[in-house]
Amino acid sequence: MIRRRILAVLLAVGMAISLGAFGVSGKAEAATYAYVYISFPTWMGNCPGGGSVRAINGSVTGQNTPNSWNLNEWDMGDDLIYARVALKKPNKVSVGVWCGKAARSRPGILARAAHSVSNTITPTRANQTVWVGNRGVRYN
Repeated sequence: MIRRRILAVLLAVGMAISLGAFGVSGKAEAATYAYVYISFPTWMGNCPGGGSVRAINGSVTGQNTPNSWNLNEWDMGDDLIYARVALKKPNKVSVGVWCGKAARSRPGILARAAHSVSNTITPTRANQTVWVGNRGVRYN
């Protein structure tokens, strides 16, 4: 009878040790991907010479982010892009923004100036808006 108790205790200790060794390890977490809005507003330091962002060119890349945003030509018309990113992981934003403003001497003619913006964003949910500029990054 004592042998059975000792055997049962040893078996229980062995199981506890093996479960601890294999069951406590952190679980691997696959990245979740979603689309987010990335905006380059003037209040974040874009277009320091005046005007507003009229076009964006560049890339958004993240940790194993397939099919992220990348353009070889300018995305014209506003200060906003819609990019696929890895959520809760760092994503690198490297873009050039083209700023336009009406020339004082000739209304209707746009003066041009461009500058680069490079920041890392870490969005947390789908359709989140992230504001990026030379003054940093902000999230809604």
